Amino acid sequence: MPLLHHVLLGFLLILLYLRTPTSSTATDTVSPSRALVGSDRLVSNNSKFALGFFKPGNESYTNHNSYLGIWFNKVPKLTPLWTANGNNPVVDPTSPELAISSDGNLAILDHATKSIIWSTHANITTKDTIAILLNNGNLVLRSSSNSSIIFWQSFDYPTDTLFPGAKIGWDKVTGLNRRLVSRKNSIDQAPGIYSLELGLNGDGHLLWNSTIAYWSSGQWNGRYFGLTPEMTGTLMPNFTFVHNDQEAYFIYTWDNETAIMHAGIDVFGRGLVATWLEESQEWLIYYRQPEVHCDVYAICGPFTICDDNKDPFCNCMKGFSVRSPKDWELDDRTGGCIRNTPLSCGSRTDRTGLTDKFYPVQSIRLPHTAENVNVATSADECSQACLSNCSCTAYSYGKGGCSVWHDELYNVKQLSDSSSDGNGGGLYIRLAARELQV
Repeated sequence: MPLLHHVLLGFLLILLYLRTPTSSTATDTVSPSRALVGSDRLVSNNSKFALGFFKPGNESYTNHNSYLGIWFNKVPKLTPLWTANGNNPVVDPTSPELAISSDGNLAILDHATKSIIWSTHANITTKDTIAILLNNGNLVLRSSSNSSIIFWQSFDYPTDTLFPGAKIGWDKVTGLNRRLVSRKNSIDQAPGIYSLELGLNGDGHLLWNSTIAYWSSGQWNGRYFGLTPEMTGTLMPNFTFVHNDQEAYFIYTWDNETAIMHAGIDVFGRGLVATWLEESQEWLIYYRQPEVHCDVYAICGPFTICDDNKDPFCNCMKGFSVRSPKDWELDDRTGGCIRNTPLSCGSRTDRTGLTDKFYPVQSIRLPHTAENVNVATSADECSQACLSNCSCTAYSYGKGGCSVWHDELYNVKQLSDSSSDGNGGGLYIRLAARELQV
C-alpha cells in the first residue's frame, strides 16, 4: 500500500505540472483569458522582440519603479525600445498586471486592487480584443476575429526609438504627431526635454523643449535629406518619404530582418544608429548627430560651460554648484547649476559696498537670447548697464557692441581659442562680490 500510494501521488504531481501554465511558455498574445503578470513576457513569433515589466537600474542606484516595455529578446544588455507608462511607473510593492480591461482596452492594472495605472484609451467598437506583439516590434490591439481591425498600436506612440517600418511624422487628418522623445535619464523612463520630429513641411529637426532646433535634416531630394548625405552608400536601409495633403512621414526598412539595429535619440539629445555585435556583446554606434555633445542645445542646463575636451563635459560656471548631483550621475544635466551666493542687487548689502562683480570667461560660444544695448559705447558702460538691472546676469562687449543677458544663461560652449569666438569679446558673468574675494 505505501508503494501504491507513492506511485499515485507521483502521477498526480506530473498531471498537475503538465496542466499548470508556466512563465517560460512563450506567447505573443494577451487575451481576455490570459493576462501578463510579474515576470511573464510576450515574445514575438520570430523571437526578436520581447514585452514585459522591467526595472532599469545600475550598481549604485536601486530602482523601485516598474515599467511595461519592449526590448530586443536576444540582447542580454537590456535596451528598452518602447515604454508604455514612462510618466506613471508602477511603484513597489505594487504588483503590475497587463490585461484586457472590461471596455476592451489594453491596460496596466494593480494586480491586487485591479485599479488602472495605464490604458490604451482607444475607441473600441467590439469586446473581442486581443493584444499581439508582432515580428516588427509593434504592439497592436485588434479584433480577435478580424486582424485588419486595429484599434491601437505602439508604433503610433513611440518613445525614443524608431523601429524599422514605423512612421515618424504627421497624420494631417487626425493631427497625430509621431515623434521620438528622449528619456529623462538613464533610469527614469519619463519623457525628457529633447525630441526628434518631422515638420509639416517635411524636414526633420532635433529640438530642445519642442521650441529650439539644434540640428536639421534638410529637405528630401528624392533619395535622402539634403543635409544628411551620409544616407547614401552601400549597406544602407531602404528609405521612404511621403509628403502629401494627408500625411508627412519617413520610414526605413532593412532587407536583413535578422540584423539587430537600434535607431533613436539618447538621453543627451543626440540621434544615433547602432548595431549589436554578438562577438563582443556590445552596441557599436556608427552614426551620431550632433557629432559632439556640446552642439546639443543647453545639454548642460543653465549656468554651465560645456567642453567636449573634458570629462565630464559639463561643468558649473564659477560661483555656481550642481543643482542635483543625483540627476547628473544618471546622465540628466538639464537642471544645470545654481548660485552659491545670491546677488546683492535690491538687497540691503548694497549699502555696505558689497556690490556685485563680474567674472570674465574667454574663448566661449556666447549664450543665445542676447539683448543689444546701443547706448553703451564702452565696456564700462556695458558693465553698468547690466548692474543697473537686477535680472541681468552677464554682459559682453566686443566688435558687435554691448550685449546683455537676463535670468538663466544657456548653451555656453568652451571653444578651442579666442579667435574661434566669432561674437567678439568674452562673457562677463555677474556674481556676488564675496564669490570673487581672495
